[in-house]
Amino acid sequence: MTISLLLLSFFSSAVTMDISASFSPSLTNPENVVFTDTTPQSGFCATWPTYCGNGERSLATGLILTPQKGLTTTDTPQDSLYFKWPSSFQDVEVTNVENGTRAIVRFRVSSFSGRYDANSDYGVYDWGESGWAFTLTALGGCNSLTAGWLIGKTAVAWLWGIPEGVGGCYRLSSVDRPVGSAKFVKQVNTLSFGYTMVAPSPLTLTSGEYVGKVTYTIGPGGDIDFGTNFQANDSVLEINFSLSVNHELKLTPAAGAQSVSLQPCATGRVCSEDEGEANWERWMVTRVTPQLTGRSTFSLSSSGAFAVYLNCAEQVGTDCALKSDNSGQLVPVKTLLSLPGNIIDSATGSSVTRKALSVGKETGNNVFNTQSYAQDAAGSIDFLVRQKDVDTMLATRPDIYRGAITVIFDPNLF
Repeated sequence: MTISLLLLSFFSSAVTMDISASFSPSLTNPENVVFTDTTPQSGFCATWPTYCGNGERSLATGLILTPQKGLTTTDTPQDSLYFKWPSSFQDVEVTNVENGTRAIVRFRVSSFSGRYDANSDYGVYDWGESGWAFTLTALGGCNSLTAGWLIGKTAVAWLWGIPEGVGGCYRLSSVDRPVGSAKFVKQVNTLSFGYTMVAPSPLTLTSGEYVGKVTYTIGPGGDIDFGTNFQANDSVLEINFSLSVNHELKLTPAAGAQSVSLQPCATGRVCSEDEGEANWERWMVTRVTPQLTGRSTFSLSSSGAFAVYLNCAEQVGTDCALKSDNSGQLVPVKTLLSLPGNIIDSATGSSVTRKALSVGKETGNNVFNTQSYAQDAAGSIDFLVRQKDVDTMLATRPDIYRGAITVIFDPNLF
């Protein structure tokens, strides 16, 4: 016995396209808070760049439309030259490949171009109400961004704008165009589209690459619809999005700022050693316990969000601590952060002045957002030992209290 098997395979072909954008801070343009579209030009913007101002980009689809029958003067729009693109904004989710954070990009098709090839040089005419015109003025809600133009003798190209939310746009023939005739439209090709992409402010995103994808169906009734007569050579269009965020976070301590001597001083002030000596002498007379203060200054360049927290050699509660050389006694030190004016507290939306820091990284705690890029802007870290804790220190005198506090500026919020 012989058994024959017939295996049938069904393939769904797809057009794949890539859209990319990036953000890096710029000292020459510190107010820049938008992505730069880095998608290579293809399609009509590459061929006719004069039609693409203000950084507009187009993508060549590679789609070819083949008619299933000729055209007549009584065709419905869907039976003639018919084009429906996804003209309404669609939310596309993009995900940071490093930490999984997500953002939304809004995308729509805003213009398109194509050309058709006829059987002879007579085939390019008779699309206008006046008979001989070959200008393909848009019908159905699209805008003719330029008059149609001849390519050689047997082809016509056009460029139409698509207002948001517009459905199918079309053009009807003013003469019959049967299969095989001189005026027969044998193919529509060189289809490309322009787009509008609205991305979130990169200042609200963490550094890294964000990727996402949108998929459109092609065919009658699909997301991309070329009517019932013209059949596309692909059934799916996929657009891959890649947004790169390259924030800067650079902290430069001032000279000598990595070693701080705490001195008796009034609230909000930082005293020199000479002033500290004078204040200790005053304490010996008044016996009014002072507080101890010190300050470390730095310059900061930043463009994104970051968290700040502490790591300590010794710790009391959520504060770092100083340790007695004599007894090992610990006293807490308050660590207070002041940031440049271009940076705000994400929790309150206010400027950051003497904000108390705590030990350890905690999601959402002490997170700060950069509103505009600034390079080498001034900031400071104040250290404070309160009066009651100075009393504890004085109980073991003569003594030396010392400690190490690491202040961490972390752009990785997760």
